[in-house]
Amino acid sequence: MPFYRTIVQPGLLDLSQREAFANDVVDIHCGVTGAPRSFVHVAYAEDDRGKLEEGQNALVFGTIRHGRTDAQREEIAERLSTAMGSRAGVPVDSVTTMTVEVNASYTMEGGKLLPEPGSPEEEEWKALGASSA
Repeated sequence: MPFYRTIVQPGLLDLSQREAFANDVVDIHCGVTGAPRSFVHVAYAEDDRGKLEEGQNALVFGTIRHGRTDAQREEIAERLSTAMGSRAGVPVDSVTTMTVEVNASYTMEGGKLLPEPGSPEEEEWKALGASSA
């Protein structure tokens, strides 16, 4: 369910850098939240329409399940900005990272509604995700 959309300046990342950053996203999200690796999705687009602001090299926008703590969301954002800056060789302050929360009951993974974070159903969900990874 976690879905991270990444928009970068044209030519900023080559294919190997995109792959490495996608792995960073998975490592960071799962390390902070405990979500199964197989549930994290990453998409890229180059900013060919000039949507990024002046001086902005990348935007990382994550849709995550509601119920994460402020500290978790801040850690995810800070670590993603640092990872993107490092992978792309750009200043961290030229990377904007944000997350938006969606109620688990509004999303599905593998054809099943997701449990709320911290609920008893979440442990079963994690076990299913981990076994399919």
